[in-house]
Amino acid sequence: MHWEYSEFDDQLVKSKAEEYQLSENIIKLLLNRGIETKEKIEEYINPDISRLRDPFKFEKMEEVVSKIIQVKNSGEKLFIYGDYDVDGITAAAFLTIVFRQIGIDVDYYIPNRMDEGYGLNKEAIKKIHDSDGRLIITVDTGVNSKSEVEYARSLGIDIVITDHHKMVKDENDEGVIIINPKFSKNYQFKYLSGAGVAFKLAQAVYIKLDEDLEKLYDYLDVIMIGTVADVVPMIDENRVIIKKGLEVIRNTKIKGMVYLLKYLKLEDKDLTTTDVSFFISPLLNALGRIGNSKVGVEFFLQQDDFLIYNIIEEMKKSNKKRRKLERKIFNEIDSEIAKKDGDFKYLFLKSKSWHPGIIGVVSSRLAFKYNVPTMLVAIKNGMGKASCRSIEGVNIFNLLTSMEDKFVRFGGHDLASGFIAKLEDLEEIEARIGDYIEKLNSTDEKRVLRIDYEFPLEKIDDKFLEDLRLLSPYGMENKQPVFLDRDLSFEKVKKFGVENRHFKTYINKNDRIYSAVAFNLAHKIDEKMMSLQKFDIVYYPEKVKYNGEDILQIRVKDLRFKDEFFEVFTK
Repeated sequence: MHWEYSEFDDQLVKSKAEEYQLSENIIKLLLNRGIETKEKIEEYINPDISRLRDPFKFEKMEEVVSKIIQVKNSGEKLFIYGDYDVDGITAAAFLTIVFRQIGIDVDYYIPNRMDEGYGLNKEAIKKIHDSDGRLIITVDTGVNSKSEVEYARSLGIDIVITDHHKMVKDENDEGVIIINPKFSKNYQFKYLSGAGVAFKLAQAVYIKLDEDLEKLYDYLDVIMIGTVADVVPMIDENRVIIKKGLEVIRNTKIKGMVYLLKYLKLEDKDLTTTDVSFFISPLLNALGRIGNSKVGVEFFLQQDDFLIYNIIEEMKKSNKKRRKLERKIFNEIDSEIAKKDGDFKYLFLKSKSWHPGIIGVVSSRLAFKYNVPTMLVAIKNGMGKASCRSIEGVNIFNLLTSMEDKFVRFGGHDLASGFIAKLEDLEEIEARIGDYIEKLNSTDEKRVLRIDYEFPLEKIDDKFLEDLRLLSPYGMENKQPVFLDRDLSFEKVKKFGVENRHFKTYINKNDRIYSAVAFNLAHKIDEKMMSLQKFDIVYYPEKVKYNGEDILQIRVKDLRFKDEFFEVFTK
């Protein structure tokens, strides 16, 4: 992996620091992110609720809100129809909570991944009809559901589709009401999560009914979890949602979350997006991938202590099963790849034995390890369900769009998408994928690690850590700042985790010791030889709880032996 970092004009940094009354460290980080004007800096550093956009900028929001209010006033029943991943679960739970608290009769429906698949289906619509549902609002389930919408209307059910995926929309189909920022001409922020779109819908309803918006914001931690899990760009409204959500979760009104944070030993920690991604989301996701995703929504709604305990136990069991299946599939594929001769530009693999709820995680791991677009297809009943993950420079959604005629359904994002196709079409799909990738002009296929600047460990202090917190939350389009330090040694190295992929150690720098951890880097080190080596590292600092106290921990992102030849590219 190439290391790349910027050099700065010291005089420029100093003058901007004085002008904006910020530290030089913050100014460097802002400049690296292209944030230079006072207005942009203020918006970036202070993502306040007041910066949320007007939800009525969505073209059909007035019509949708009118339908919801009509259902409320007539005492009819509304159903939230959600997806089975974290984004869909949190969106459905949030709308159920905030609609109920203003007197709307609302229930929810989450399809079973194995039996019902993705999106609306007619059997589910029939069940909702039999339960007296008169309006269905979908969240995070895609937009290509024209026949299902027509079927619902034949039963006297109205449908509103809210979503955020890139999907090919039939522009002539004016009968389907869709709230999707990627389809909107007037709504300027395009990167909301499915939960984020659900939040904008609720915001519009509360505004129209003149309800107290604080009652809505009290549950922004639910939307925050879905937004973090969906890996959307950490800019604009997403920064507001996540920043406020991380504040709200400290005193969450979700009883199940109180229990879950205690189980994860996070109840006394100022949570970060990393905590949400690595600890909270996997447990919720496991229910949709392996267990019963409806239980995921119930987790946010339930008030009974015993039932909450049972849900968390089910989460733990499902997550344990998910990890076991993930490891099995990954090892199976990895062994086959090891037998391949020569380089390969992509991975397209299929199997009847793979669990469709697991292959997305495995695709991500394979794409990361081999730095190639990866498509895994689980086959059942003559159909293939694919999870696709890509790398920088290969837009997987555009790739799928180029062959949309071969899919029963597809959708997703630039780096993560999926499709459903007939078994007999998979061979042609793979051939087209190969042709598409072959034609891409790849200027540099090497992975690049972009470093903010060189910063020695001994300079880390509370002010520096506070500066870093000021620029959070971190994620896509707002990467965690990382720094370079040189001439370090490691002591007491211990590998851990599944297949010993990670390691803990102590860093010795000029006879000063720092606790450190490195994830997915254990393959780069030899425990027996570590004490004899000197390293340069790319890292970021963090505070963690240890025996009830906050301690400094160094999170190592990459490392190199001092005697190893390498290049550092300067922008």
